[in-house]
Amino acid sequence: MSRWRWVAAVVGLVIAVLVAVVLVRACQVESPAVPAEQVDVQLDDPDEAVQRLSEAIQIPTVSPEDEDDIEPFVELREQLEEWFPRFHHEAQRQLVSDLTPHYTLEGADPDAKDVVFLAHKDVVPVEEGTEDDWTYPPFSGAVEEGYIWGRGTLDNKHNMMALLEAAEAMLEEGKRPQHTLHFVFGHDEEIGGMEGARVVADNMKQQGLDVQAVYDEGLVVTDGIVPGVDEPLALVGIVEKGYLTVRLTARGEGGHASMPPKDLAISNLLAAVSALETSPMPAAVDGPVEMMFDRAVAEMGFGHRVVFRNLWLFEPLVLSQMVDQPSSNAAVRTTAAPTVLRAGQTENVLPQTAEALVNFRIHPRDSIDDVMAYLEGLVGDEVQVEKLERMQSEPSPVASVHSRGYEAIETAFAEVFGDVALAPSIVVAATDARHFSGLTDDVYRFTPVVLDADDLERIHGTDERVGVEAYLDLVRYYHRLLRHW
Repeated sequence: MSRWRWVAAVVGLVIAVLVAVVLVRACQVESPAVPAEQVDVQLDDPDEAVQRLSEAIQIPTVSPEDEDDIEPFVELREQLEEWFPRFHHEAQRQLVSDLTPHYTLEGADPDAKDVVFLAHKDVVPVEEGTEDDWTYPPFSGAVEEGYIWGRGTLDNKHNMMALLEAAEAMLEEGKRPQHTLHFVFGHDEEIGGMEGARVVADNMKQQGLDVQAVYDEGLVVTDGIVPGVDEPLALVGIVEKGYLTVRLTARGEGGHASMPPKDLAISNLLAAVSALETSPMPAAVDGPVEMMFDRAVAEMGFGHRVVFRNLWLFEPLVLSQMVDQPSSNAAVRTTAAPTVLRAGQTENVLPQTAEALVNFRIHPRDSIDDVMAYLEGLVGDEVQVEKLERMQSEPSPVASVHSRGYEAIETAFAEVFGDVALAPSIVVAATDARHFSGLTDDVYRFTPVVLDADDLERIHGTDERVGVEAYLDLVRYYHRLLRHW
């Protein structure tokens, strides 16, 4: 055999082995669905539950900027006491402020670890001038066309109300939890949670509570969103990206606009902002995103299985597709978003300073120090980099998918939703849950409501709504989840 024929034979053998490995791995998949018997959860009065959510939406609890904004929160608190009397009678309530209640429902087993449930009742404002774009007024709570409409139906009053419906029903049935359960309903999550959930979390840490799991809003049951998955797929957030805003300040020569020099503050700033886009921080399919694909692959067709079961080979191909879409790009890297630009006072005077605020959402593989090092190497000496301290947070610890906290989600979800697959993933936005990471690593961010791509745009947008049956399934889910504790 000639040398070249021998080389060709070896190459052919290597390719054959590679193809065989790829195909075998594509065939070796297990369904992520948890085998659990579906439970017919009977709600006492579904119509009344829907009506209570509708009325809660009609109370415009927009995140408060000052004391003049608190009246709707007091009104909602009084209404909750009327709607859920058994819960308010049996749960001990602490108010860390006048607006964020922390309820404690004592468990029967003093040795069992505590479990924390979070939701928030504040909502983002409706952008001025867009009210007429809504199919139904944004604070109408209209129950029409099979949906409940209005601000808070997806973020996040539906979560709070479903929890309270389930807790009230549990107590009315005479059932007591074995574990002590905490319910925290924040009033300022949309503006950072600094005066609400963070204060509660700090109090819990000072008390030295032994917490087994924390549950909060986060990911949902996706429909047609995960690549290659045509059926609904539930995604549980097991980690939350970090948060950091930096101020970039550029300086340059001032003077008259008729004689611009080469060293302009605005030009230096724009060059730095442009560099953020052209030289982003590295992307990779790893951690929770890799875990998501590993569990979701059983729901894919064979072609997608070949790719996603062999990311060691096809990761560059997958990344090239993911970085082109804002939602998937945010899942695979630390992102930078310039949000505020300031420079100049008048049209014919060159400003000597220009500044930009850039918001970073930090991937779990990175840290605040990594972001600062990246920035300082990127923008050069012409631009000053300064951290804004108020809301910064490192990425959260990664919660276990083998803990009792995660198993409770799997079982309760399967009991209500049947054989819909469930997988872990990453939360790219900020939630109140990040304040509770110091109590336990096992913090889970999941609200099992089925949403497609169009529905996701309604969160913080126009025509926010939740399906009536989707909301009732959320109540049923919490019925089962509470009973697991």
